[in-house]
Amino acid sequence: MKLKSYILASSAILLATSPVFAQAAEQTDEEIKLETVTVQGSLLSRQRGIADKRDALSVIDALGIDELGQLPDKNIGESLNRLAGVSMLVEKGEGRYVQIRGINPSLNNVTINGANMGSPETENGGRNAPLDILSGGVLGAVQVIKAPTADMDAQGIGGTVNVETKSPFDKDDELWGYVTARYGFEEIDPKDQAYGGENPYGIDGTLSGKTADKKLGWLVAGSWSDREYIAPGFYQDDWVSYEADPATGSVGGAAPENVKNNYYVIGRERLNLNGVLEYRPDSNSKYFARAFYAEWNEYQHRNRYEQNFDTDIVFTSANSGTSGENRIATNIRLENADKSIFSFTAGGENVIDAFTLNYEAQANKNEIDEPYSYWEWRSGRDFGPNQFSISGDGVVAITPDAGTPDRQDPSLIDFRRARFQDSHMEEDGFSGKVDLRWDMDDRTWLKTGVKARQTDREWDYSRDRFDGGAQDLNLGSSASFTNGAFTNCIDEGCAPNIFMDVDAMNAFLNDPANAAYFEENASDAFVQDFSSDYSIKETVLAAYAMGVREYGNVELIGGLRVEATDVESTGYVLEDDTAVEIEDGGDYVTWLPSLLANWNVRDDLKIRGSVTRALGRPEYNDVAPNANYSEELGIANLSIGNPDLEPRTSWNYDASIEWYPNEFSMFSAAVFYKDISDDLISLSERYTSQADIQAALNARGLGGAVDTTGVTELNISTTVNGGSSTLKGIELIAQTQFDDYLPDALAGLGVSASATFLDGETEVNGETLPLLNQAEKTYALTFFYQNHGVDASVSYAYNDSFLTDVNLADSDLDLYQGSFGRWDAKVSYELREDLKLFIEGVNLNDEPTSEFQGGSDSRVTEFEYVGRSVYLGFSFGF
Repeated sequence: MKLKSYILASSAILLATSPVFAQAAEQTDEEIKLETVTVQGSLLSRQRGIADKRDALSVIDALGIDELGQLPDKNIGESLNRLAGVSMLVEKGEGRYVQIRGINPSLNNVTINGANMGSPETENGGRNAPLDILSGGVLGAVQVIKAPTADMDAQGIGGTVNVETKSPFDKDDELWGYVTARYGFEEIDPKDQAYGGENPYGIDGTLSGKTADKKLGWLVAGSWSDREYIAPGFYQDDWVSYEADPATGSVGGAAPENVKNNYYVIGRERLNLNGVLEYRPDSNSKYFARAFYAEWNEYQHRNRYEQNFDTDIVFTSANSGTSGENRIATNIRLENADKSIFSFTAGGENVIDAFTLNYEAQANKNEIDEPYSYWEWRSGRDFGPNQFSISGDGVVAITPDAGTPDRQDPSLIDFRRARFQDSHMEEDGFSGKVDLRWDMDDRTWLKTGVKARQTDREWDYSRDRFDGGAQDLNLGSSASFTNGAFTNCIDEGCAPNIFMDVDAMNAFLNDPANAAYFEENASDAFVQDFSSDYSIKETVLAAYAMGVREYGNVELIGGLRVEATDVESTGYVLEDDTAVEIEDGGDYVTWLPSLLANWNVRDDLKIRGSVTRALGRPEYNDVAPNANYSEELGIANLSIGNPDLEPRTSWNYDASIEWYPNEFSMFSAAVFYKDISDDLISLSERYTSQADIQAALNARGLGGAVDTTGVTELNISTTVNGGSSTLKGIELIAQTQFDDYLPDALAGLGVSASATFLDGETEVNGETLPLLNQAEKTYALTFFYQNHGVDASVSYAYNDSFLTDVNLADSDLDLYQGSFGRWDAKVSYELREDLKLFIEGVNLNDEPTSEFQGGSDSRVTEFEYVGRSVYLGFSFGF
């Protein structure tokens, strides 16, 4: 949909709601008087979010988080999905990363109380900040800042997510606290033979106090949750087209070369701790120390069964036919990920006449450890012939002919190899900043400051591989290897699988009596121990000056920020069969002007406009001089770092109109345009013959570094500075309560809705492509009610499908993330003051995550379900 269509759509929405606007506008000339009530729960959260947006200098959206009215979300990333222009990327049933206005998550900046959070991640380059590590239980508010002012970090082409933790001065009480506990039930129960799986539960708590003179305050908060759940799914790789063939009678069609199904068991345990000490000796001074710690422990136990589907394919109709003899492959993987974030910040504020001095220093340490065990088993081409059919959803069902071998007989599936991987990433960050503000008069203030930040990041990767030895081994050689055959069913159909026991396999390998079955493979030692390793030191020095001036009802904010970035990196190359450490790096200076204007047309109506410039530094993994190689079932992927990458820069243009008829209502419409230069594009090349695979590796200095035995396909990717990218869009937000139009029994009923429409494109090698990882349509809708002790909400959030991977040589190989829409609900009842019972329902419509190939949603490459979750709990505060 083009921008003109978006404008027409937004106009229609505003016209449709104009009667409501007109009635409410009649109240703006006189003060809106409310009964004296204590506002809490979800109503307080909405009120705080509206106030933060109205009072901000720039374009923001905000969530207030009240301890007795939290949203039914597993983490703060899922809560942000309710804001306009913010979409959630779901991974294994939970929101992990958020996109702001369709921009890649690695281009967003995430801060805790305004200080850089960093990232305990290695995937996708390492700048992605995983918000699923943060629980809402220790937080006070979250803002998404879409137009930066000069006193903010330049990183954040999409925007900045600022997470605020609780403070002892959030309330006037000398002692206050709360506790929330919940216990849940998962719709998909684990099968008896499965690994793990138990009902989820969690607890949040906060305790805070102040001295009698209210000068010294302290706060401790904690949140802990544990969840184990099942995620069955179908995966169908590499769809190819088959031409009609009169010789075989095939009418032609399209089918995947591999038909897989997974039985995932996922366990996730989160711990968040927050401590604050704050001293306010007088009204002009305050000093603080904050410590925040988050730990996220996950295991993923993947039981996979694969049927190759690439031999003698004959379509007897458009969606059915026969296939020849093919392989069966099974594998079992147990992956553990232990992530931690630690941040300590100390600082203060002093007001001296018209000057306000702020200063703070921060140290943070982020880590991730990811060991895994991975066993692969594969048969010969012994299974078939078969009949097959393809459903309207693109799911392939394979039915063996009578008399063919049993597909779930473990003795027919031979050992291929076992791999044991370990990786460790450690990130240390240090920063300090000083800001000075001068309030010249009641209409003018100036601000200037400096900031220094250094990030040291190291990643170490190793892998051991064992191939078959002198003695033959198959999946049935030991009764302990398997726990029986089963049928793996999702809504799209059922498929065969075999439960495997990875612990029993590891024990078998470690028994010296079984040494003859295995042979350690040391031929890819460089890949195992060196090729992916890197270290990076990134130093950023920044300075800025800005000013704010009011001219009547117009507020102007102008500023200039400059950031100097220096990068030093090390990695390894292979020279004469020896791993040699190399050094590389670069530096650049970026100037970032900004001009913002806010026009208070009247007390309840505001118009904003801004022109700003933002920065997007290359991902750590992309800029490091390293190579990352992985291979599974003959398909290998090699990504190569590019130390010559330049940062992306973006000119951002924003305009919006906001109407606040009362403290619980807000309507806004915003348009924006981003012009991104030196955008980073991942380019890939595919090789399918042994000669081409070896030649490609030799050309990149990796000949002999990789064991290509059994590799049938090699995909080599690297990141380059492409041409320019543009992104334009419209955001619409409406939130109100209908108290003036409803009887008393229904007073407290309201609705919150947001919609975002995007249109973006990228120039790559002279070709125009859609902007990657950008959903063109996102929207969220929440109905809420709070009255008579009941606090209830029902919400829906939707992200359209979007392009994730581009193959310039063949667009049929492009991959898309499927659309995703989820219904959630929560109802709580106040038994007495500050004591509530609640029930939450998550993913009530049992929405799967999906992926498809070549722009056709019938060529599905993933359907994965996690089912519905229901939680019961209570909240108590004092």
